Amino acid sequence: MSRIAEMFRADFELWGLEIPREALASRQPGFIQKAGWLIQYTFASNYRGEYLDYYASHRMTNDRHVRLYESGRRQSLAVLQELCPSSSDPSEAHRLKLAFFCRNRRVARKLIAKGFDKFTVNMELHCFPEAPDDSSGDDGGTAYSAARDRYRC
Repeated sequence: MSRIAEMFRADFELWGLEIPREALASRQPGFIQKAGWLIQYTFASNYRGEYLDYYASHRMTNDRHVRLYESGRRQSLAVLQELCPSSSDPSEAHRLKLAFFCRNRRVARKLIAKGFDKFTVNMELHCFPEAPDDSSGDDGGTAYSAARDRYRC
């Protein structure tokens, strides 16, 4: 795991972040929340060998979803898209918006399946576009469910 630790450390050298030694030794998943970053990580293996997957979010940069292999191989994985394409044509704009949120929900489901279930506000907004309308006086749960249903994928 030393190669994985070195690669991760190099990715976050500017902020002095690294996977805790205990997590590396025990291959335990976890998260790091420091220097503006939320980094969730997990360990696994496949036919290419042992690896570390991490999903990193920071409000000042794009999300990163990376697989680091002990062999030194690096693989970029799907991230939540941040910018929704649009069009001056209302039906095309709706189609683009629906495709954007459906894609992000597919990615979010994969992240959650890995145990990456800590979402920042921006990550949530990239999956569910509308905040609850609390003008009704309730907790907004009904409006929030309606917003989710409108973009069901």
